[in-house]
Amino acid sequence: MSSWQPFSLSAAVVVASILTALCSRAPREAKQKWGKDRLGLWATPKVSSVRRLVTVAIGVCHAIIASSSSETNLICGHPQNINRKLFEWNKYTTLCLFLIVAIGAPLRLLAFAQLGGNFTFQLAKPRGLTTTGVYRYIQHPGYTGQVLDGVAGCWIPQGLEARLNGWGLVCYGVVVLVMARKVSVRVTDEEEMLKKTFGDEWVRWHTRTMRFVPGVM
Repeated sequence: MSSWQPFSLSAAVVVASILTALCSRAPREAKQKWGKDRLGLWATPKVSSVRRLVTVAIGVCHAIIASSSSETNLICGHPQNINRKLFEWNKYTTLCLFLIVAIGAPLRLLAFAQLGGNFTFQLAKPRGLTTTGVYRYIQHPGYTGQVLDGVAGCWIPQGLEARLNGWGLVCYGVVVLVMARKVSVRVTDEEEMLKKTFGDEWVRWHTRTMRFVPGVM
C-alpha cells in the first residue's frame, strides 16, 4: 500500500463524518408540533446533538486507526480484533464513502436547503407544500441511507471477541430493521399530516412522484 493511501482514507472518513453530522442537524426546531411524535426522544434536538457527537467521534477514531499500522495503535488496545479491510482503500470502503460524500449527504443537504424552515426533525405543520427542485421527483429525499463502520472491536478482549464472532451480520440486520421501522413510522405520519393540511394538492403531487427513488419506489 502506498504511504499516502492511509492518510487519504483518513481524510475521506473525516469528511464523510462531518457531512453525516451536518445531516443530523435540523435546519429549524419545530414550533408548531403536529400531534404526538411517535419517534419520541429520537427526534429531539438533544438526541440529535448526541448523534452528531457520536458520528464525529467514530469518524475520528476510524481515521486514526486507518492512518496507523496494524501492530501499534494509540487508541486500539486489541488491533487483532478489527477488520482491517474497513480501514484501507478497497471496493467496499470506496463505495461506502462515495455514497456518503457524493450522493447521500448532498441529497439530504439539498432537501434541507429547498425545504428551508419547513424541514424539522420533530413532526411539525409546514408553512407550504414544496413540489419543486428535487421534490419534483421524489417526496422524501431527506431519508437517505447512512453507512456505519464500527470500531468497538478495539476495546473488546480477544476471548469475548471469539464468542461474538459470527454475530456481526445479525447485529447489522437488527440495526437495519430498527432504522427501517423508524423511517416507515415517520413517513407514514408525515404523509398523514401533509394530506390533512394540503388535501387535493398533496394527493396530486403524491400520485405523480415516488417516495424515495424516481421511477422506482
